[in-house]
Amino acid sequence: MFRRHGNSYRSAHPIDRSAARVMGAITACRTAALGGHVERCDAAACGFTRISYNSCRNRHCGKCQGAAAREWLSQREADLLPVEYFHVVFTLPPAVAAIAKQNKAVVYGLLFEAAAETLKTIAADPRHLGAETAATMVLHTWGQTLTYHPHVHVIVPGGGLSEDGQAPVAGGQPKAQAKWIACRPGFFLPVKVLQRLYRRLFLAKLVAAHAGSRLKFFDALAGLADARIFARHLAPARRIDWIVYAKKPFAGPEQVLRYL
Repeated sequence: MFRRHGNSYRSAHPIDRSAARVMGAITACRTAALGGHVERCDAAACGFTRISYNSCRNRHCGKCQGAAAREWLSQREADLLPVEYFHVVFTLPPAVAAIAKQNKAVVYGLLFEAAAETLKTIAADPRHLGAETAATMVLHTWGQTLTYHPHVHVIVPGGGLSEDGQAPVAGGQPKAQAKWIACRPGFFLPVKVLQRLYRRLFLAKLVAAHAGSRLKFFDALAGLADARIFARHLAPARRIDWIVYAKKPFAGPEQVLRYL
């Protein structure tokens, strides 16, 4: 598709350099453009030879990431628990996504941090779950319509570990034993509570990154380097609900792996 239509697509829809590099890598993948090696049968009666061209090894390339994906899934299989699993998604509003596009490494890191901290904080609250949970988190930067839409998909078990609070034994060391605390069947954590804490945590981290000169702005966003303009830019994002949702789409742990 890229080889046949890539040039005409780029002419009609200008893309940034990073996307152009990805298209170029996938187009050249396993072609003479990247070089290769010759495989030859050693048997005297055969002598068959085959040229194998090198892969682009780009993380966006479906052909190059197949083996890595299978290895990753095999490792994750050992982590699965015989419990309910939930799918949680944390997104960014357009005003913040525009900042993310010019500051990918910093803002993506904040997205992971804020989402993880939100889940751990609400799950640990005795009013909700009262347990320490864990999750597998995957970054997506594009939506279904191929528009820029950074968000994090989270696969989380329906529960977590807690301490039973036994009295200290001789020597003053606590005799605590971890136990499993399950969430209510079919319900993980309240979405509205997750939304508010996630919004507050992320914006606080983003403002701190701006104050620490970790963000860079260009072109139409160049004015955001000024703290007052930056604050005005974020003001609407403080008043809207950020899209966070949680659902139970999995009938069992096996479906979790198929989804990933």
